[in-house]
Amino acid sequence: MYKASVDAAPVHKMAMAHRGKFYFLATLMLLSHCVDATRELHGKNGPEFAVKTIQMRPTARPKRVSNNNNNNSFSNEIPMDMNMIRLKDGGCPPGTVPIRRMNQKEEYLRNEENIDGTVFAVGQTKGSPWRKYYGVGGTISIYNPKVVQGQYSSAEIILRGTSDTIIAGWTVNPIKYKDNLTRFFIYSVANGLHCFNSECGFIIVRSDIPLDFVMSPVSTRGGKIYTNLFFVYQDAMNGNWWLEVGLDPIVLGFWPKMIFEGLKNSATYAACGGEVYSPASITPPPEMGAGHYPDFAPDMVNDAFCKEFIVVDDAHNIVDAACTEKYTDDPNYGVFDNHMRDHQHIVSFGGH
Repeated sequence: MYKASVDAAPVHKMAMAHRGKFYFLATLMLLSHCVDATRELHGKNGPEFAVKTIQMRPTARPKRVSNNNNNNSFSNEIPMDMNMIRLKDGGCPPGTVPIRRMNQKEEYLRNEENIDGTVFAVGQTKGSPWRKYYGVGGTISIYNPKVVQGQYSSAEIILRGTSDTIIAGWTVNPIKYKDNLTRFFIYSVANGLHCFNSECGFIIVRSDIPLDFVMSPVSTRGGKIYTNLFFVYQDAMNGNWWLEVGLDPIVLGFWPKMIFEGLKNSATYAACGGEVYSPASITPPPEMGAGHYPDFAPDMVNDAFCKEFIVVDDAHNIVDAACTEKYTDDPNYGVFDNHMRDHQHIVSFGGH
């Protein structure tokens, strides 16, 4: 039997028993229920997860070696207030975590992967068999690009190792959510199993922040720019891949090392930018980012961006993403990979 540690986040006392407890998250438009953290681990990943405790915090977090002081915001930039997405009453009771209920169609879709019709516009590391990465991060501007049913549009950080993948960012995905809201999301591919959010693979350690939360407000072209920091890194002590969000980092959970093969020890690819999907039969094409092709000289009023594009090196230091290139597989979507003194490595992307 597993033993769940108490969540490090403050949890208010509940008058009602936690078993069977439901939250209708009106502002998040989700139906979540509290699930025993140990049952979640066993149920999603099988009996081979023979561990006595669930790790609630990383053992070894990488260190930053650059001169970045986190005070390099644009004049019209507003970091997302993570308090806006916390459960109002303190969240689930100790030892439980909020999990969104899925229907049978979602259970089926999680094992499907859209290949034809998927377009990326990213800054990415150049392929090299000897380069290893132990994390990726970036501060991404939040938008609400226009899409129709059957399409999606995302902005994200990406790690890959052979056939395994970890992605984190925001998405507008009516295929999955039946709405056009901008939501936080994570996605992984581990040994051929494709998983969104907490469906499988990822272990949530927060009792007060559900995955799939709506990211609001969003940026407007020529107006205020709302941003959020996304960071995925490998624990140097045990190999688990941890996820942090926010300018004052909040640890949401981890992907256990043991579910991966290609990402078990490191990644060989890191990227940051945009992704869209649409079948050829659906028009108009989906917007990416701010819905406009980016300018060569980054214009942060008009373009979606991923600034402070960082990786974790083999010494487990956080460093600027070097040896990168721009990549897009559709001329309707553009990307520029630049270095700016105040904002370090910055990738601007977008189109429609």
